[in-house]
Amino acid sequence: MKNYLFILLFVSGSIFSQNVNKLKKEALRDAKAVSEASLKKDVNTILEYTHPKIFKEYGEEQLKNGIDQVFKTMTAQKIKIVSSKIDEVTEIKKEKKEYRCLVKNTIKMDFNGRNVTLKSSLFGFYNKKKEKWYFIESNKLLDDDETKKIFKNFKTEIEIPQDEHIAADY
Repeated sequence: MKNYLFILLFVSGSIFSQNVNKLKKEALRDAKAVSEASLKKDVNTILEYTHPKIFKEYGEEQLKNGIDQVFKTMTAQKIKIVSSKIDEVTEIKKEKKEYRCLVKNTIKMDFNGRNVTLKSSLFGFYNKKKEKWYFIESNKLLDDDETKKIFKNFKTEIEIPQDEHIAADY
C-alpha cells in the first residue's frame, strides 16, 4: 500500500512539475511578445496581452488611444526605448483557481540623451482555455488607484517588487 501511495505522489508531483515548466515557457513566450511590441510601438499586440478586466473597464478604443498617447508623448519628449529584455519568470502559483506569475524585465531607455535602465516586472494571469498569459505592470497592482479598483481585493503570495530606475551608461 505504501508503494502505491509513493508512486501516486511521485507521478502527481512530476505531472505538476511538467505543467509548471510548460506554463513558464508560455509565460516567457507571451512576455517576450509584449516586450517586442513595446519596442516596435505595436499597440495591437500590447492590447492582445492586456488583462480582460482592463479591457472591460476601458474598452478597446480608449485603451488604444491611451497607448498611442503614451508613445506620442515619449516621442515629443525624446524618450526612446532602446531595448526591452525579459530576464526571467520568477515563480508560478495557483491562486484563486488560476495560475499567476511574475516576469522580471529590464528596459533600457534614452531620456533625451540620458541613459536610464528600468528594472520592472509584469504580473501574469493565465487563461487556461486560450493557453495564453495576460499581463499588467506589476507596480500598478501596488501603487495605482485605478488598477486597485479594477482588481478589488487583489491578494497574492507572489512578492511584487517596486520598479527600480538606474541611471546608466550603455
